[in-house]
Parts: sequence; structure tokens; C-alpha cells
Amino acid sequence: MMKTFSSALALLLMLNSFPVLICAQMMPGGQDYFIEAGDVLSVKVFPAEEFSREAAVRPDGTIDVPLVGSVKVAGMRSGELENALTARFSKYVSNPRITINVRKFSANSIAIIGEVRGTGYFEYREGMRLLDLVAQAGGLADYPRAGKVRIYRRSKDADGKVKEEILKADIEAVMSGALDKNIPLAAGDIVYVPRTRMYKNAKWLSDNMVPWFTLFTMLITAGLVARK
Repeated sequence: MMKTFSSALALLLMLNSFPVLICAQMMPGGQDYFIEAGDVLSVKVFPAEEFSREAAVRPDGTIDVPLVGSVKVAGMRSGELENALTARFSKYVSNPRITINVRKFSANSIAIIGEVRGTGYFEYREGMRLLDLVAQAGGLADYPRAGKVRIYRRSKDADGKVKEEILKADIEAVMSGALDKNIPLAAGDIVYVPRTRMYKNAKWLSDNMVPWFTLFTMLITAGLVARK
């Protein structure tokens, strides 16, 4: 009787462990997960914990790490990144130990870049629209081409193939009251707000004409002072 009970208990424990094992394999943060743009990484450095921090993976697939600088991390596993950073930190820290954990996954993120006050990744919320994201980014900057916004989106079709598309958007029209143009966003979207050509012309003037004008003004002033 005791032997039968022990066998039944062992079987029950084994069956209960199946969902845990399956979930561990399916979780995006498992050992086989490849880091991608939009993820937020926790970088722990021992024994030099003052260099530990959280870093968001930028759209170009890099993060900034103290002492090391910019590091390309997209496409790497956590273990691979730990080894790479350990080798780099060894130049500055004695026997470093690096631990990498993915705190947030890009599947829950959305990005905005270009002519806005605060570029970067933001947490995606169900029902989020274009104007919501612009507001989270602090609004438009000084020289936006608000009518030429582009939304880069990746999605899967019925066959499971990844499809990439570029959507056109007009924030200027939305802000003028055309709320039907306030496009719904999807997790993983990257919104790009380009700069106007006026910005480039203004920058050229400030870089090339203003210094000469300043010098000319100084020469005139010096000449007037000399006459006195």
C-alpha cells in the first residue's frame, strides 16, 4: 500500500512539473531568447555594482554600458552577452561577474524617433493611437514634417510569414481636428517623424553665415572704437 502511494505521488509530481517545463521553454526570456531592439535589459556588474543599470536596446540594436561604451546586443542570447561584457570589463575590473536579465520585452513596446521632444521606446497599451504616443514623447519638436510621418510595422500573415509594411500618417491633420486620421498603433511599431527642409537650411545658415556675420560685426565695432 505504501509503495503504491509513493508511486502515485511521484507520478503526480512529474505531471505537475510538465506545465512548468513547457512554460519555461515558451517564455521569451529563456536561454534561447535572442535580444532585440525595444527590450529593456538589467545589467548587473559584480563586484563593481556602481556600474550596474537598466538599459533599453535602441532601434539600432545597441545599448550604452559604463566603461565599455556602445555595445551591439541585438541577436545575442543573454549568456553570450554576459560573456562578451565580462571580457570587456576585465580590462577595468578584477574578476568581474556580469548578469543579464531581460526586464521588458519589445513585444510590449512601441518606439518613436525623429522630430519629437523625447525619442525612444514606450510601453504599448491596448487601444493606443498615434497622438497618444506623440504626447508620451513630449510632443513634436521645433521642425517636424508632421504631414509626412511614417509608421514601420511588422506583422504575421495567415501562413505565419513576417510581413513588413510602411504606413503613412498625418499628425498635422489630427491636431487640426481630423481624428479619423489618428491611426491605431500596434505593439512593435516604430513611428518616424522627419524634419523639415527648413531645419536643414537654418542649420546651414547658422553653421556658415552666422560666424562670418559675427566676425564682420566685430570688425566694424573695432573700427569705430579705433576712430574714437
